Amino acid sequence: MTVLQAITRADLDRPNEVPAERKLQWLSTLDGRIDRELFQRFDGAPPAFSGYGPDTELQTAELLVGFPFDDLYLRYLVLRIDLEQGELERYNNDAAAFNRIWQSYAAHYGRTHTPVGVRRLTF
Repeated sequence: MTVLQAITRADLDRPNEVPAERKLQWLSTLDGRIDRELFQRFDGAPPAFSGYGPDTELQTAELLVGFPFDDLYLRYLVLRIDLEQGELERYNNDAAAFNRIWQSYAAHYGRTHTPVGVRRLTF
């Protein structure tokens, strides 16, 4: 999923007045956390994520987490929008959905990658 696709989907799901630049910052923060808290703990991690900025090409910049876990970005954006708009009940529901997807993705990633400093046994 591209940055623009995530922002567009969130705007369709949750109409809002939050500027796209702010949503880009949120996505940058989320991908930064995914990189540091998950990817960099495992061998074969992609190059360190340096963030999205004003020069990011929104139509082509791919987010770090792919299908089938990419709904993570939609849930994250709508929970941030809900928080920004003071919609606390919606925020709580979206936060629970985000956390379920995040936990599922983190568990999947941990099962399919070798932690840094651990030798993989082959038979």
